[in-house]
Amino acid sequence: MPISPHSSHHLPESLADVADALGVKLVLELMQAFGGRELWIPKSAGPDHELAKVLGEEPANALCKFIGNTAIYIPHGKAGQVLRNVHELEARGLKKGQIARELGISQRHVRRLANGDAGHGGRHRDPRQDDLFDND
Repeated sequence: MPISPHSSHHLPESLADVADALGVKLVLELMQAFGGRELWIPKSAGPDHELAKVLGEEPANALCKFIGNTAIYIPHGKAGQVLRNVHELEARGLKKGQIARELGISQRHVRRLANGDAGHGGRHRDPRQDDLFDND
């Protein structure tokens, strides 16, 4: 499901303040152009600055005024989409190897996403199971 240019609900948390202050459309444009890298936001952006070329001079300077003179990481926002794709393809009956080929990711990563392990250090805990190392 694509992110609506009118809702900040599905945006990365790190850009929520920017979206609230300057709009979701601006954040989506940042993610599309600069996603996956750290970006230096100057105090102001002239017409030849990469921000002005991507966003337009007025929105670029609004961003500079809001968070200028700092570096921010611009997430690419693809992780949530990959997870949704894995679940969708799994629901259609594809095997994990087929899903990996379809999405261009490893079968191991597909397995972790499908099992809910991604982002938890590989440690997915079933709430019905006692933790062997829990000292409580």
